[in-house]
Amino acid sequence: MGPAKIVRMVATAAAVVFAFWKFEYAGLLMAILGLGIGYFVEAERRTLYLVTVVALSVAGGGLGAIPAAGEYITAIFGNVSTIINAGALVVIGTGIYEKVME
Repeated sequence: MGPAKIVRMVATAAAVVFAFWKFEYAGLLMAILGLGIGYFVEAERRTLYLVTVVALSVAGGGLGAIPAAGEYITAIFGNVSTIINAGALVVIGTGIYEKVME
């Protein structure tokens, strides 16, 4: 199990935990985990990652209408979106860096 998989597992756990437990620095911790995830995205998967970012940002809040569980599902997807969006910054920055250094 490599560091990329560990960071993804911790980020997933954090997204679920912080959906139920409010913490002052939860956003900061999720952003840091997202930066770690973005660092480990392989070059051939960057486009898929960025498409996932857009899709999750658009569709993440659509599950709020589910009775009883919608609030929690929306919170989990919102947290995942926060993590993935932070990773997108690294993916975009890495792509720009590689283009400039060619």
